[in-house]
Formats: sequence, C-alpha cells, structure tokens
Amino acid sequence: MVRGLCLSFLFFSILSGDCYSQIETTPLEFLREQEIKYKDIKGEVYLGRVMTLNYPTGVTDADNGYHPLLLELSDLLKTPLRKNYRLLLKGYTDGRGSLEVNMRLSRKRAENLKKLLVKDPYLSMKNGRITTEGHGSADPVASNETAQGRRLNRRVDILIFGDVTEAVRFVDK
Repeated sequence: MVRGLCLSFLFFSILSGDCYSQIETTPLEFLREQEIKYKDIKGEVYLGRVMTLNYPTGVTDADNGYHPLLLELSDLLKTPLRKNYRLLLKGYTDGRGSLEVNMRLSRKRAENLKKLLVKDPYLSMKNGRITTEGHGSADPVASNETAQGRRLNRRVDILIFGDVTEAVRFVDK
C-alpha cells in the first residue's frame, strides 16, 4: 500500500515537474484497462501507448524523473501473467535540424531508453522483449511553430503488445 501511495505521489510530481510526461494513467491502471478491453481476443494484440517520455533539445537520455514509472512498468511486465508482453520504443524529434540528424537523434533516444530498461539493475527487462525505431520529425503531436509544441514532439512513445489471456484469467467474465 505504501508503494502505491509513493508511486501515485511520484506520478503527479512527474506530471507537474520538468519531465513533461504525457500519460493520463499509471502503467498499472493502463494495463488493467487494456487487458479487460481485449480479454476476449486470443493471440497478441496492440494494447496501446502506455506512456510518452519527453526530452530537451539534443538530449538522448531519459530524465531520472521518469524512473518511478519505468520501474512500475518493468515490474508489471516481469510477472508470469505478462511474460509474453513486449515493448516497441518509437523515438521522435521536433522539426528543427536536418533529416539525417533528426533520424539519428530519434533512434538514439529509443536505443538509450532500451539500454536503460535492460541494464538498470532495478528495471532489468529482457533485451528480446524490446524493439526500437527512430522516426525523426515524422508524426508530430503538436505544432513545431511553438516552443511548447517542439517540446512535445521530442519524445519516445512506449507502445505495448501482448497476449492478455493469462493476465485476465482472474478477471470476472
């Protein structure tokens, strides 16, 4: 119970802090909702974007403020009920800079996040469960004409896929 309170506090701190995380729910709330939504589907399904991490200009490493949410996500994915879930990390940049630089930067953001998820001793996810993509300035979520819009476009989206069969075994049908 204490851990849940701490994560809730940290969740709201991140939303109001410098990380600019684009999440509406915690990873646990998101997964529960999606698992119930897809409980009657067999096989792997796209569960959605569990969270988005935003980055300052030119930075490729995730802010330490995201660590509590990443820890919650990794803990959830290590349970036997979710052993088949996998992540796709999609890196993006704002519209400034050359195509080549933006592609390299977006790919590096996604790759560095994967390294963190795999190598951090508290997160320690399996390498084979995470794939990365760099998309440069493609698919902006906001206008690149404003500082706020550019800040929102510099991101890594964490997408989750999995077979929810095991995770919903104990959910009322």
